[in-house]
Amino acid sequence: MTDLQMAKMKRNIAVIDFLTLNMKIFENDETLVHFYGKLVKDQQNVAETKEEILQDLVIQNHDKTRSKREVCTFASDLLEIATSRLNSLGIEGWFTKVKVWYLYFSYANDIVSEERLRKASRLLSEKIKDLSPDYITQKQILKLESNINAFVNTPGSSLQRDRLSPELTANFKAYLKNTETDILYIFEASSNYKESHHDFFADLVALCSRPEEEEATPTTLTFTITDSKTGLPLNNVEASIDKSEETPTSDGDGKVTYLKTKAGRGIAIFNKTGYEEHVAIVKIKAGTANTFNIAMDKC
Repeated sequence: MTDLQMAKMKRNIAVIDFLTLNMKIFENDETLVHFYGKLVKDQQNVAETKEEILQDLVIQNHDKTRSKREVCTFASDLLEIATSRLNSLGIEGWFTKVKVWYLYFSYANDIVSEERLRKASRLLSEKIKDLSPDYITQKQILKLESNINAFVNTPGSSLQRDRLSPELTANFKAYLKNTETDILYIFEASSNYKESHHDFFADLVALCSRPEEEEATPTTLTFTITDSKTGLPLNNVEASIDKSEETPTSDGDGKVTYLKTKAGRGIAIFNKTGYEEHVAIVKIKAGTANTFNIAMDKC
């Protein structure tokens, strides 16, 4: 929601509260009573739709993101060890049932990642006699299961979603537009009180005035860059994006921050010696601190 939309909602509530407190002044004015009641109803629709939109958002939980990265790295490491050991025993092809690569587990939505991780755990358990104790132990498999459960049971999402429900968004805008019409008629009806109740008139006119858009919240952009294999942060990554003239490099935490950037879809490019160039298309929201995760592959 934009700052202006939020300002309109605050304006609506202020007008409703004011009219409620001064009901005796206009209780016999059919026009003002009608649009007062309509504003109350339309604002209620706005508020309810706003709550539905907020509930519809999947908020990224950075603890879940970190937990997912850790369990995917651990699973990939165990599978590589298992593959090498079983190949040496002439047991080939078992791992075709599940990929061993980190990205196979991590670059999927949380439900798919859980399914793939649990399948990997079951396959390792089936081959534990050929792996334990010198290569993979039962304790490590139990740890993998524990890490999977920790990831799954962490609330929220490990990923970001930037698309709201089109239907909910359309309803919200329509209801808010209705309140604009209500306010217009209330504003016009207020002129009847300019002489008889001047203070009431002046205050109502002031409240009905179109709210000024508050100073815009800056549009910022932060990338957290990690090694796709280890999940560790990468420093000194050179970054550029077509939505900004800034060309920062990542710090010790793997973070690249743009303090001035345009909104919209942007193409970001990341380069670091020893790693493949990474290109990402991101959607930047206006007036928001945008954050994205980038995993880079070694050459």
